[in-house]
Amino acid sequence: MTEREATGGAPVVEITGLTVSYRSAGRDVVVANEVDLAVRANETVAVVGESGSGKSTVAGTVLGHLRHGSRLAGGRVLVDGQDVFALPPRQLRALRGGTVAMVAQNAGQALTPSMRVGRQVAEALRGRGLDRRALDAAVVELLDQVRLPNPAELARRYPHQLSGGQQQRVAIAMAVAARPRALVLDEPTTGLDVVTQGGILRLLDTLSSELGLATVLVSHDLGVVASMADRVLVMRRGEVVEEADTERLFADPRHPYTRTLLASVPRITDGGLVEVGEDGGRTVRRREPVADAPPVVSLRDVRIGYGRRRRTRRAHAEPRPAVDGVSLELRRGEVLALVGESGSGKTTLAWSLAGLRPPSEGEMRYTDHGRSDDLAQPAARRATDLRRRVQLVFQNADTALNPRRRVAEAVRRPLRMFGLARGRRELDERTRGLVADVHLDPALTERLPAQLSGGQRQRVGIARALAGEPDVVIADEITTALDVSVQASILALLDDLRARRRLACLFISHDLAVVRGIADRVVVLRHGVVVEEGPTEAVFAGPNHPYTSTLLAAALEPDPTSARRRAENRDAPPVQWADDAADGAVWEELGAGHRIRRWREVGKEDR
Repeated sequence: MTEREATGGAPVVEITGLTVSYRSAGRDVVVANEVDLAVRANETVAVVGESGSGKSTVAGTVLGHLRHGSRLAGGRVLVDGQDVFALPPRQLRALRGGTVAMVAQNAGQALTPSMRVGRQVAEALRGRGLDRRALDAAVVELLDQVRLPNPAELARRYPHQLSGGQQQRVAIAMAVAARPRALVLDEPTTGLDVVTQGGILRLLDTLSSELGLATVLVSHDLGVVASMADRVLVMRRGEVVEEADTERLFADPRHPYTRTLLASVPRITDGGLVEVGEDGGRTVRRREPVADAPPVVSLRDVRIGYGRRRRTRRAHAEPRPAVDGVSLELRRGEVLALVGESGSGKTTLAWSLAGLRPPSEGEMRYTDHGRSDDLAQPAARRATDLRRRVQLVFQNADTALNPRRRVAEAVRRPLRMFGLARGRRELDERTRGLVADVHLDPALTERLPAQLSGGQRQRVGIARALAGEPDVVIADEITTALDVSVQASILALLDDLRARRRLACLFISHDLAVVRGIADRVVVLRHGVVVEEGPTEAVFAGPNHPYTSTLLAAALEPDPTSARRRAENRDAPPVQWADDAADGAVWEELGAGHRIRRWREVGKEDR
């Protein structure tokens, strides 16, 4: 938790008796009911709860925003003394542009793709009346303030040329450009790796102190809440069920729902997946080791690059490949986790296995019962039987499912494509079986994806992947945007399916607590190179490669006391290592399959 103290005086944000509803089937559906919230300068208040609890609705009202079809049924929202919903359009726009600002969940979607980053930041500075030279200087100053490297050069880039963490920092720069008094953070670190997340949180904490902001934080990540918030509101079904100071709430939750929510959070000390009882009691499902299982996927010295090489008379250094010399095996019935920062090559490697981007060098093979097939071929060139045996579950089910097709069609399509069902009756039976396998209500299959919750859509994505009767499932950050209770159910589902069907699962995640619970083995990637690999327990117990230690140290626990201790040490300089080229490195074997790749430490002799 932060060490700031809220200043005295009237709240900057004051919500009283807020009730928001919308019409459905001729009746009013309440999404926020009699909500009260007050945030003073230099204070951060977090609003937490499951999907559909109303937390984003409440946060949106601070900017005078209601979702399409919703209406203010009661209460008031005051920001800096102004009644937000009583303001005429012109004054509301001025409020949004100066007094209150918002950092959205996905900066990549919030930024305009066809406009350079510097110009977008300049748009947020229009009200200052600066000339061209002063405006350019102010843009560079803002980008420097949010700790972006080479801000003058970065201002000339387009959003797609930035990493996720850099995009988020640009969004923060735009939000604080007008020096607002109130800031709304809607899941500001979702989808970011632990190291980038830590940098964003430190930045927000510093800016909040410097500007004296009143901050409303919406997050399903209770580790982030423990690190940032001074107070917490817990919402369920549109109502506030508990409110308390952060330390008190985490140490002694009073409401049963709060206890269940906190118990559902995976912890890096867990040795398996969490199971939560109705009373909020917490047990850990221990993992059974996968013994003597044959490899079903084998990679040898795989390199995957982007772009084309151009031959010129000048000698240029070859660009580093996204994946550089990776070798690994995935065994039947096991979960192998790939971890690392954004840009480490995790998703590139997964997509290559799925046939979406062939490797430039190396060998990728599928082996089973004497057969051996080449996975280095793109999906379009693979035999139909091989294509169905390797399936991918995408990170974002919202964009992976056709918004105009019913859910049942999404599940049926692979059955038709791979010829696994003949006739309408068999097709319907197989579809119902797959829906039952992922514990989804059959009635929901007649809906469109937009009519389902995030967790329900992710279950559809899993069912669609299982429809091909695969031997290998690639799960790419499938729980990133889910709240903790839904995440726990999805992980338990995946683990049950893995055990029952003896699936080999390549699991990609930036959440190390999730990895600790579900994975049998862990591979750590940095700059496309494997720096450490081994059984999960061995990797988490150490000793570790310094980069793995950095990832573990950056992981946030749902514990404000622990978060404060980490904050005290957060400015310690990181260990600097020489270039992580795969060639010339030495493996240090630690036993039982645990090994660390060693390079020369900067300024020291080779180890």
